Amino acid sequence: MKTQYLRLNTAFLALVCLFVVFGNLPRFVPIAGSFGNVNASELVIYLCAAPILVKNFKRLITSRAVLFLLAINAFSLGVGIYHYGLALDSMFYNIRLSAMILSGFAAGVALHWIFRDDITRLTKAYVITYGAAALFSFVLLAIYPDSTVLWLKLEQMGINFTGDPHQFRLVSTYLDPNFFGTIIVLPILMGTLLIQRSSYFAIFLLMVIALLFSFSRSGISLALLAFASLLGLRTLSMVTQYQSKHIGVRPTHVYFLLLSPFLVLALIYVFDSQVERVVERFTTTRDDSSALSRLRAFDTGMELIAQHPLLGHGYNFAIRYLFKDGTKVDSSLQMVIMSYGFIGTLVTLGASALWASVISGKLRQLPSPLPYLLFRKLLIYTVLTLLWAGHFNQIVFYPFWLLPVLALFFYFDQLCVSLKSPHFLRSQHGTFAHSF
Repeated sequence: MKTQYLRLNTAFLALVCLFVVFGNLPRFVPIAGSFGNVNASELVIYLCAAPILVKNFKRLITSRAVLFLLAINAFSLGVGIYHYGLALDSMFYNIRLSAMILSGFAAGVALHWIFRDDITRLTKAYVITYGAAALFSFVLLAIYPDSTVLWLKLEQMGINFTGDPHQFRLVSTYLDPNFFGTIIVLPILMGTLLIQRSSYFAIFLLMVIALLFSFSRSGISLALLAFASLLGLRTLSMVTQYQSKHIGVRPTHVYFLLLSPFLVLALIYVFDSQVERVVERFTTTRDDSSALSRLRAFDTGMELIAQHPLLGHGYNFAIRYLFKDGTKVDSSLQMVIMSYGFIGTLVTLGASALWASVISGKLRQLPSPLPYLLFRKLLIYTVLTLLWAGHFNQIVFYPFWLLPVLALFFYFDQLCVSLKSPHFLRSQHGTFAHSF
């Protein structure tokens, strides 16, 4: 029975990996057009999550985090119906978000079953998955250096997909360089736990180069802010615990610090034109039409928030009826407030902060520091995405961002639940995990 359940979890995680790696490429299959903006592979994830959820029904109904998120989303559905009636398109997206939350929980449970407390192998799995996504993204760039050719190809196949014109820019398998630039930052942060190994350092370097080739101002600045935050926390820890045994500087850290200037110079020399283009993307922001359109979208978002500030419009209900002139809202934080109102947003953020504090306290008690270190990276990345990168791209509700992030959060939730059990041990079923 345990072997069958292991295979079920392994198969589901394999599907999630394919979902992450190939992104929007399944849209090349014409059936995807029948579901509007929903990727066919996304529907497969929802369907295949069902057996995991049924098998773990007790975990599901006892998980306060899952029930809270579903309750908040259900409340926003009621608010939207109250304001706009039975708008089927908006109701569909609301139900879709609930399905994504449940799928994220299923993925978190599967991660916990496969990896238990083995953070190193869990990190390897994530890094390898996104390394493959970066590799396929470069293949796509080689085939379609001009993205308008790709959009035309999709249109000729009867697939309703529109994107901005990009020349020699890594649009990635997600078909959007800005979304990819934000998403790839998390595995880059996770990769720092593995860079002492040459093979994983190569994957780490590949992801960094992929981020630079996306030329995404939001993604690159997010990476810089995240590393600066981690360095600041590390420095603060060293200052407050100024004892040699607590500093914990390893030889690999020293080698990497000494080599890093040469690595940067080598990257600048090899990718001279690309580095110049990245710098140009930041220095010409004021005159950039994309940046100016985001400012207009921000003003629109503030106007919509002012219409229903307390309870919001309901998730995705305002879009269908208020954006007929082509206007949009780019800020994820604005979208959250617009959907759930200030009351729902503050309650959600407060509950999330309390939950994160409890999880952090439990992880600190573990013998290994790795679970807490990874959770801290995840927290910093998520907060900075919402407060910074999410202002430039509607990323928080994007399935390719939301599912992997939710899976990690629910993994840590299940890990802490398992710590209460006196029988907690590292999984004996390590076949899939040890393959990494």
